[in-house]
Amino acid sequence: MENKNFAASALPNMDGEDVTTWALPKGAMARLGRGSVRDMAFSPDGQYFAVGTSIGLWLYELPTLSPIALWNTELGMTSDVTFSPDSHRVVMRTFAGNLTVWNIQSGACIAQMEEVDNQNICQPVFSQDGQHLIAANYRMKNRKIYVWDSHTGKQVRETEIQHPYDVSPLCFSSDLSLLAGKNSDPNHIGRNIGDGDSIAIWHVDTGEQIANITGHPDRVRRFCFSPCGRFLAAGNWHGTIHVWNVAGGQLEVTYTDYGDAQIFPHYTPKDGLITAAVSERKIEIWQVEKGEKLDEFEHRGSRSTVHFSDSGTQLALANPSEIQIWTKGNNADAYTLSSLHGHITTMDTLVFSTDEKVLASASWGDNVLLWDIRNKNSYHPQGEKLPASSHNVYRLPSGELISINVYGDNLNVSEVGKSEPLAELTGPEGGLGRAKAFAPTGHWIASADRNGNIHIWERTSTLNDLRKSENWKKHSTVINDEEFIYGLGHSPTGLAFSPDGKRLASISRSRDWKACLWDVDSGEQISELPLKPLSGGAYRGYDTGIAFSSRGDIIAGGKWGEIVLWDATDGKILMTLPQPEESQRPIALCFSPCGTYLASGAWWQGGLQKVPIRLWEVATGENIATFWGHTTDVQCFAFSQDGTLLVSGGHDGAIYLWNLKPYL
Repeated sequence: MENKNFAASALPNMDGEDVTTWALPKGAMARLGRGSVRDMAFSPDGQYFAVGTSIGLWLYELPTLSPIALWNTELGMTSDVTFSPDSHRVVMRTFAGNLTVWNIQSGACIAQMEEVDNQNICQPVFSQDGQHLIAANYRMKNRKIYVWDSHTGKQVRETEIQHPYDVSPLCFSSDLSLLAGKNSDPNHIGRNIGDGDSIAIWHVDTGEQIANITGHPDRVRRFCFSPCGRFLAAGNWHGTIHVWNVAGGQLEVTYTDYGDAQIFPHYTPKDGLITAAVSERKIEIWQVEKGEKLDEFEHRGSRSTVHFSDSGTQLALANPSEIQIWTKGNNADAYTLSSLHGHITTMDTLVFSTDEKVLASASWGDNVLLWDIRNKNSYHPQGEKLPASSHNVYRLPSGELISINVYGDNLNVSEVGKSEPLAELTGPEGGLGRAKAFAPTGHWIASADRNGNIHIWERTSTLNDLRKSENWKKHSTVINDEEFIYGLGHSPTGLAFSPDGKRLASISRSRDWKACLWDVDSGEQISELPLKPLSGGAYRGYDTGIAFSSRGDIIAGGKWGEIVLWDATDGKILMTLPQPEESQRPIALCFSPCGTYLASGAWWQGGLQKVPIRLWEVATGENIATFWGHTTDVQCFAFSQDGTLLVSGGHDGAIYLWNLKPYL
């Protein structure tokens, strides 16, 4: 299969080829990380396994799980993946709404669907003869079912559905004659379906609603029709499966033997109804109608992507850094479990080891990963099983790598590679936010709480020893902003220590913007860093970023539309860097070790398929280089000591190594 120009990976291919260099954006030397998983699919013939990620679609060979291709990288995040019945083609939908069909053997895009409101459609599926593609829009303002010619992309038909609410999730019957969806009445958010929501079933050809099922308790996780189309099964988020008769809408049977797990039902041609019951640390696979548990295995994380093969003999479960594939053997009790590594989630922080042979990355919902820069592969440090899901990684002056993470209301300080924390620091009641900072001297830790206050801990031991909690004490709490606004899902406070650890810079969102410089020892404000009032949409107000230069003389702050450079001594504005339209959210900031350059990374905004990284010359404010690689928010940076290599980590689950030599 000649399609290597489309491929990339976080690990060497099975034949030793370095796939980290495939399909790289201009200026990148390598890509570490295969992107966060958004969807998965098994080919009907059992030859391929497709993974839709935030950087494109990966195609793997089964059963070796060796990467074959990476497609659709120019169109951004791949949200949905479906194989044709003959396994010769695959259709994928991007987050932006692009719908394309790819030929497996040639690696070519052979069709692109005519423009409709693709961003709000459900996962497209092939007709049984493979000639057509069908999908439905789930938004009440444009309720339609679309049918396309799968070879040309031309629209064959669209059918309007009259319905007052959004419907999600959606599911087609196997012969594509019926469509089921759970109503999402905005007046009943958070209430049971019996309180006003229902499950509707429509005839695909006419758009006529033929059933309205009520009385189903709790949220639906996934629907599936029986092969004959007479029954509809729905698994919810709390351990229950309901099966209805489609024609009459009567509840046939309820299954409740799965604890508090998320339920993913699936009808198979041979074994009838099976299900995956996914809890926080365990997954169980059941033959539902017989009440027989087929197998169980451990996994990490309760929010998982789960898919069965059509036959039900294989199941894929993805967590942030591993895809587990369960396979049913020929014997009734023979099962195998294999793992596919390389897909990672949002990067939070990056740091090089002292010799720069290893890059440590900390990400959301996962432990620290170490990357061998020369071999371009990753591994979990031996023995590391850290709790919590918000890790930041730093390097001590002595060279050791440490992780700081929020666990409950407290902060845990751990040496990378060790399961037991070095110190457990008591935090405020109500918990801490994601924003943290570690002084380069190793003597201070700062973290912001959900009210915008900044809590500072001091290392009291004169020895270079973090290994005892008593060597740390709570030093002070800085009342940063009494009018602070906390944004759900955002990081409204940015923190950065000066190189000598004596000053702390903060930037946050209150009734307007506020940036301050603090004396760490006294907890007193040195100066307020001037900022222009915020203009624009409300969500923009939660974007924050701040960084100290390596010499400690300049502070950079990013907010909507501009980057501000302040004098770190008196707080006066040295320069303002207006941002181009596609860089309106320049949140990730990092100075080069020499202090001559500043890297800025934008967060995603509507209309972008790739998000820019810009390199600025600090003295002149000139944008000397721009790199386009990440498909969504740029989260963090790390420079090599000589400043010729820039490493960026993104919300897309990718780490890029950028060569700066041509621009310096």
